[in-house]
Order: sequence, then C-alpha cells, then structure tokens
Amino acid sequence: MVELVIEKSQTFNVVARLAAPSASGGAVIVGAHLDHLGLGGPNSLAPDKVEPHLGADDNASGVAALLEVARTLSAKKDSLSRDVIFIAFSAEEAGVLGSSALVSAKPAWLEGAWAMLNMDMVGRLRLNELSVLGAESAPEWRSLVETACEQSRVKCAASGDGYGPSDHISFYSAGLPVLHFFTGAHNDYHKPSDAPAKLNAAGMAKVAEVVSALAATSKDVKLTYTKFPAPVRGDARSFNASLGTVPNYGGGLPGVKGVLLDDVRPGGGAEKAGMRRGDVIVKLGTYDVGSVEDLMFVLTQAKPGETVTGVVVRDGKRVELEVTFQEGKRR
Repeated sequence: MVELVIEKSQTFNVVARLAAPSASGGAVIVGAHLDHLGLGGPNSLAPDKVEPHLGADDNASGVAALLEVARTLSAKKDSLSRDVIFIAFSAEEAGVLGSSALVSAKPAWLEGAWAMLNMDMVGRLRLNELSVLGAESAPEWRSLVETACEQSRVKCAASGDGYGPSDHISFYSAGLPVLHFFTGAHNDYHKPSDAPAKLNAAGMAKVAEVVSALAATSKDVKLTYTKFPAPVRGDARSFNASLGTVPNYGGGLPGVKGVLLDDVRPGGGAEKAGMRRGDVIVKLGTYDVGSVEDLMFVLTQAKPGETVTGVVVRDGKRVELEVTFQEGKRR
C-alpha cells in the first residue's frame, strides 16, 4: 500500500510601489521570480544529485536586475508619469503560482495597468544578444523595444505572443501587454552548476537598463493589447479529448472547489459552450470536478464529439452549459 501525503506551506510575493508625482497612465509592472529548486527534486535536470541548486541565472539574475531597475527609476522618480510596481514572485517553479495568485486577487493597481515586464534568466548575455519575448502582445512594442535597445547598444531579438512558462503569462492571460526578457538557455539550467561565477554581471546591468527605459515610457504612449489563441497545452496534453481550456494550477478560488480557468482557446469546446476566463468548472457530465486531476481524469474517459452538460461557477452562481469534447493529443 502506498500512502500519499500532501504537504502544504505558505509562501509570499514581495511587492513594492514607486509612486510617480502625477501618475495618470496606468501602472507599469516589473517582475522576476525569487524561487528556485532548493535541493533539487522532480524538476531538477540532475536528479541524482541531492544538493543545493543555486539558481544563479534562474532566477537570482532576474531579481538582481529587478533591484537595479528599482534603483535606476527611483533616482529619477520625479520624471516618471506612471507608478511602477516591482514584484518578486514566489512559486514560479511550481507553476507560476505566485503571479497567478496575485492576479486572481485583483489588486487596485492592476486595473488599467499599462504593461508587465518580466525578467527570468537574464544572467548569461552572450554576443550582446537579448531575447525580448511577448513583442506581439501589442503592435507598439517593436518600435519601443528597438529604441530602448539601441540606446543601450544591445542587439535585441523581439518576437512571440504573451504566452510562455514564466510569470508574464499570468498577466497576459488577464489582458495586459507583456514583455519577457531572456538571455538564453544553457547546460546549467536546473542543475547545481547554475553558479554565480558564470553570470555576466555587466550584461545583467544592460538588461536592467533596457527594462528601465521601457518602464519609463511616456504616459502618452498607448499599447494595444493583442489576444492570441492559447497554445495547445493545458488540457490538450496526451489525453483522448480536449476542451481547449487553460487551467489555473494554483488551486482555484477560495471557497469554490473546482478548476479555475485562466483562459480558453478560441474555437475550442469550452469557448463554443460559453465558458470564459474566470469560470470555475465544478462538473462535467456525471463527474464532479474538484481539482485539475479530476479534469484530467474526465478527459481520459471522454470521447471526441461527445456532448455533456458542464457546470461552472461564475460570479458566485452555478451556470449549466452544453459542452462538446474535441480531439486531444494521442499518447
């Protein structure tokens, strides 16, 4: 007999606000995650080693750059036209839980925010080349990024929508333009060998300079949020059927047992049924859905083309919807 013991512990995000003298353009959010893998565990790429995984690049580099952005902007706060919200996120490695929880809490400054700028693994700048992902989340980004990078003399490759395996996805799914700064993959990723001695400190300072310039963009510059279809992930991975949902892995809403939806894919079964971001799925057909694991079980049992009655909780009320499963990814 195997006994499964679930251990829970509290963690926290660290949030600071730099107030502009006359803010009127919506806050800009600058973030980086502060957690890593401890002594390793299932996410380690050196599973045979139970020893400190230092996380110098992932993501001490991002936190250091975050502090540098805060120092830079604080020195010229009188010229800022937007409040700047600095956030060091927890539990990113467990599934962007910290940023997801923060966005779900809907702090007042999130309403009308201008954009979110995320730094994750910015410590290995090589050949002076910086990847700026999320550039397609607003059409105005490319010219803004080009200008900021030219000023800092950094070669920037700007591309991609706002999805990705880091904290910016929580804000993009909530309707904000985002940028994700990244200096590239390497063989030390998620290994004890991701050590401080391998960081490019001067390169990190350059990244912080670019981010600082973008965060200080004039309030007159407006961004046009561009929504892309959610990637085929979430409930479509290796199951018989799919609903085209992007589940929230952070535990849902307080007091509601079910699966909170971070997003639904355009054209997917969930969208066609009328489901939307913020709904909590509590039942599909004859199955109660109390967790992401329950949802995955339903998808293994369902057949593409099968129609069932789904129940979601929306604004505190139960709503029944007719849902048709679509083809999933075969194992």
